[in-house]
Amino acid sequence: MNKNKMTILFGIILIIIGLVFVISPKGVFESIVLFVGITVIVYSVCSILVSVFGKNYSSYFITSSIIGLIFGIILVSNTDGAVKIVPILLGLWLFISGLSTTLLMYKTGSRLSLMTSPITRMILGLICFMTPVIPIAFVGIFIGVLLMLSGVNVITNSKNEEIVYKVRVKK
Repeated sequence: MNKNKMTILFGIILIIIGLVFVISPKGVFESIVLFVGITVIVYSVCSILVSVFGKNYSSYFITSSIIGLIFGIILVSNTDGAVKIVPILLGLWLFISGLSTTLLMYKTGSRLSLMTSPITRMILGLICFMTPVIPIAFVGIFIGVLLMLSGVNVITNSKNEEIVYKVRVKK
């Protein structure tokens, strides 16, 4: 199979995966949570091993790695529960982050126009906290649309690539 056909096949695969993401955003979010859980477990185990067998033994580092390991195990073993709690935690974090930034900017006398970002974070945080389904659907649909656009881009660029390589340079 030549390079052009492989590129078009890759673009088609991206479009199909993008459609799956758009059709089933909750499944995509569950997959992301599972992947993050596995990644956290691997990272935490490696960190614990490096701390115990390495020369930089730190009780803080081992403690945080053990907490990360527990968190990773919870994410992997209870993906459904994690999918429900992650948007709520995200909402709380966005709201608290926006509120603290707004209060800090108010105390320092910043211009009102600079407060749009923290206020937007507070509003998004409230939306995530009040309706946790919205972030789940948004992430899946957003990634799906990006994948489909990437697939279309790959396919259209495969045709343009031939034209670019046929240009001759005069000396």
